[in-house]
Amino acid sequence: MYPANSKTITLYTPLTLANGSQLTEVAMREPTVRDRITREKDRGSEGEKDARMLALLCDMNEQDVYALTAADYLQLEEAFNVFMLPPDKRPKVKSAKA
Repeated sequence: MYPANSKTITLYTPLTLANGSQLTEVAMREPTVRDRITREKDRGSEGEKDARMLALLCDMNEQDVYALTAADYLQLEEAFNVFMLPPDKRPKVKSAKA
């Protein structure tokens, strides 16, 4: 049901989760209209709404998003912003083949 497009973000600083495991990569799926409406109806400040929406898109716990470094959070915001572009305006992913 969700869009097929996703982006894997490699964290600059691994995140230690509550169970002791380390998260080094996060996969963000492309947002849907429902995600945007859910964010609009959400409670809290704009920053809190954004963090909860990014947590949803990355299948993460809200508290884990809060524990990210600012640089890693910025990577999530940048990936989200790319998804807001029309597909033909998005940066092309370079192939590993060269």
